[in-house]
Amino acid sequence: MSRALLVLSAFVLTSVVSAQVAPGFRLFGPHGTDETYLLDVNGNVVHTWPSGYVPGNGIYLLENGDLIRAVQLPGGPGIGGSGGGVQRIKFDGTIVWDFDFTTGGVYHHHDVEPMPNGNLLLIAWDTLTTADAIANGRDPALVTGPNFWPDAIYEIEQTGPTTGSIVWEWHVWDHLIQDFDNTKPNFGVVADNPQLLDINYPPNVVNDGDWNHANSISYDPVHDLILINFPFQNEFYVIDHSTTIAEAAGHTGGTYGKGGDFLYRWGNEEAYGKGGPADKQLFNPHGTAFIPAGRPGGGNVIVFNNQFGGNFSAVHEIELPLTPGVGFTLGGDGTYGPAAPVWEYTAPNPTDLFSPFLSNAERLPNGNTLIDSGFQGWFQEVTNAKVQVWEHFNTLPTSTSFVFQISYYERSLWADADSVSVAAGGTVGFDLVAGSPHDGELYFLLGSASGTDVGVTYGGQTIPLNFDPYFFYTLTHPNSALLPGSFGTLDTLGKSTASLVLPAGAAAPLVGTTLNHAYATLDPVTLNVIHTSNAVPLELTP
Repeated sequence: MSRALLVLSAFVLTSVVSAQVAPGFRLFGPHGTDETYLLDVNGNVVHTWPSGYVPGNGIYLLENGDLIRAVQLPGGPGIGGSGGGVQRIKFDGTIVWDFDFTTGGVYHHHDVEPMPNGNLLLIAWDTLTTADAIANGRDPALVTGPNFWPDAIYEIEQTGPTTGSIVWEWHVWDHLIQDFDNTKPNFGVVADNPQLLDINYPPNVVNDGDWNHANSISYDPVHDLILINFPFQNEFYVIDHSTTIAEAAGHTGGTYGKGGDFLYRWGNEEAYGKGGPADKQLFNPHGTAFIPAGRPGGGNVIVFNNQFGGNFSAVHEIELPLTPGVGFTLGGDGTYGPAAPVWEYTAPNPTDLFSPFLSNAERLPNGNTLIDSGFQGWFQEVTNAKVQVWEHFNTLPTSTSFVFQISYYERSLWADADSVSVAAGGTVGFDLVAGSPHDGELYFLLGSASGTDVGVTYGGQTIPLNFDPYFFYTLTHPNSALLPGSFGTLDTLGKSTASLVLPAGAAAPLVGTTLNHAYATLDPVTLNVIHTSNAVPLELTP
């Protein structure tokens, strides 16, 4: 017991990887496989989630550690990016939501976006016809075939293991302008209406009905805004999520007073009649996303510009001209700034980085940028000074290296339940996944019954648990009957398991309490604390 106290009291901040490299994990699901992989900084796969379907395509971890995975259902329209469904998968591979979104004239594709309220934003095609397009001012010479598939956004609330309800929706079809047919109600001057989308742009023949091909969606919870990317228009757009469904279909209402019309657009002034080909800045872009608040550049937009140089790609960061609660600044010339990205990355030899499709980029907490060149299956991390500090080439599966996106996470502790009945008792399993840089380190799984807001700090790092009697017990009683496996040595991948075993009726006075658990790892020789995990809550129910 005294050794346990000595170990944590001797905490000294150390580093197991270069200070320039973000220490967490990279999550990705390659094309051609039904599995999702968690990759550590050494390039080792430390966990795999099975699915039963190839990706369809977005994949994310939720706040509680569940995996959200868009999946490609059979029998789709045969258009690139077709998905159709979404699964929610526990750490142990249990599928707790298997949602089919291919009915009622809509078909999910490409990306999803988890929201803080637990709902999910989905991109979908609305199934319309060529006749519908012509009736709304589309030039008949620019359409062939029976279908026209404009994009829409749906917010879905999970209601059961296979069901979900639509709680909000937006349709590009409600926000059109055109200057081709003056007999139609949406006829107008395109250049005077940047808040609307020209149904005749781009002036290309649409053979399969896929007009917009939205490939990414992102949510800003600070300002309640949605970001969506249309690569065929070579633009991204910001939409007000504060609207009602009725307001989202119209042109007034919501925080910014414009209903579901575009609040902002960027990348191609030609698309709204304010420029020509020389003014285009985005070329088949992918992976457009808000940089989360709290990260360097928070609130800005990051985008992978696939065909920026024709035969090479770039990553751009765009500083949005947003006045919160007021709106976006439209320049005196009728265009939206900025004139250029605030940050841009191309490879030192530009043609080395080239993905004509797929791909994304993410700003990391340490200020670096994680890049997925999806066609190449090439992941890299670069500093703000554009120095590469990490890279990995995907070889999973062996049939293809294509990767739609990569995401970064620092979660390293999972629990297989979020509650346990005091009356019935039960066992809750914990999975500790620190990664191979922590091979052979000692670990302590600790707990707190009074929250995580203060934390216990040693030598500059903080374990996200408050010091209280339960913390003291878990510290001084490792591997007890209550917490078997709570002290031990991580394996070569930096992994281990532990449990909380609650006897029936033993904790009756604690009903309603939330126990939080987290772990710390220690150098087996120096006993310096090296890594601390996230906290995982566990509610004690009746």
